[in-house]
Amino acid sequence: MAAARLHLDLDRTDATDATGVRTTGSRPPRPAALVAAAALVVTAASAALLLGPVPTATAAAPAAPLPAPRFLPEPPGTAYSLARGLSRDGAVVGEYYSDVSGQFTPRAVRWHPDHLGYTVLAPLTGDLSSRPAGLNGTGTVVGASYRTMSDNHPVRWAPDGTATALALPAGVRGGSAAAVNDAGVVAGGSYDDTYRPKPLKWRADGTRVDLPLLPGDTAGSTAAVTNAGVVAGTSERSLGDGRSQETPVLWSPAGAVSALPLPPGLDGARVDGMTDDGVVLGHGRRTGGTEFDRVLVWTPGGAVRDAGYGRTRAVNSAGTVVGATFDAHRSAFAARWNPDGTQTLLGGPAGRQSEAMAVNGAGTAVGEAQGPDWNRTTALLWRPDGTAVPLPPSPLSPYAQALFVNDAGVVAGNAVELDAAGEPVAAHVIAWES
Repeated sequence: MAAARLHLDLDRTDATDATGVRTTGSRPPRPAALVAAAALVVTAASAALLLGPVPTATAAAPAAPLPAPRFLPEPPGTAYSLARGLSRDGAVVGEYYSDVSGQFTPRAVRWHPDHLGYTVLAPLTGDLSSRPAGLNGTGTVVGASYRTMSDNHPVRWAPDGTATALALPAGVRGGSAAAVNDAGVVAGGSYDDTYRPKPLKWRADGTRVDLPLLPGDTAGSTAAVTNAGVVAGTSERSLGDGRSQETPVLWSPAGAVSALPLPPGLDGARVDGMTDDGVVLGHGRRTGGTEFDRVLVWTPGGAVRDAGYGRTRAVNSAGTVVGATFDAHRSAFAARWNPDGTQTLLGGPAGRQSEAMAVNGAGTAVGEAQGPDWNRTTALLWRPDGTAVPLPPSPLSPYAQALFVNDAGVVAGNAVELDAAGEPVAAHVIAWES
């Protein structure tokens, strides 16, 4: 694809909306060449030569070798692919795009934990495309099947790739699934002709549960579901003049809704995610303000912590949050918000913006540093002590993004392919493994 068309979607790591990267002008990769390139061993030393010195937060003792990059196999005719999730056993979900000019044709795909094979997650019969949003530890994936960009339906794919449509209420325009637990309980939602969302849950047997909103509210959404069946999300009411009041909520396994508390000085918040043991991550808005830029963390017991200013991406069970904070010029710098209330600025290449995208239970974080454009990103790993190191680049180019890391230390993201002129032309899903 032309360089102007290649844009790695960093704003969301799920696929619940209908926006996508266009395939105009893209060219299919050469699978044989990619397999041969993946056999190359790229060391941390060679990464340093390519990327230059990376400042470290503290002097660290010798650490374990960095994981090595591996391309994940792609279906025939793939123009490019994007990672969308990583399970605790190392399975990766994402989407791939065929080389069909001008068409929105993503297909969901699940790469097996050994990363030697994949299962295409086809759309529902009669639909054109599919996108994943979540996966569990048993190989089940959920997301949406699309007939058009504005006509989508929630779907659950079994480990063998069989697609099952999830029932929607009568009269709605469409919907999607957002998350699934190990028992097969799915959280998601629907929307009407005005695109007003309503929260939904589907039991393992497919039975739909319409989740209630807080009294007086008229819209809502879900973000996560635990293995215990607790759903986290947001309940919303219109205040007129285009303004709304958003309240973070939990739904019990039985479906009862309860509001999460807000810190003093905040009048609204949105839920972004939740760990399986009930730590909730969100963003809050100051009273009278317009931006949701306060980092909020709720413990499983419901206590809330205002961790400060920033944009967050992930939280672990200890309450450690990662994302980015901003300077007066709105430049982003990777940051970690610690459970004790302190904030740590994470290192990165000098003069470049950075952001941490994920953190595992041990406190290892991954993310990226931006280059001169959105496509020339450097994949970074931050050790628990804050030391920043570049992940070994793929043989395609020195450019990549790291989006996910699990407790086993497997990292998933996207590698950037360059053309003969050195311009970014495509992205391909990659995993870094020890």
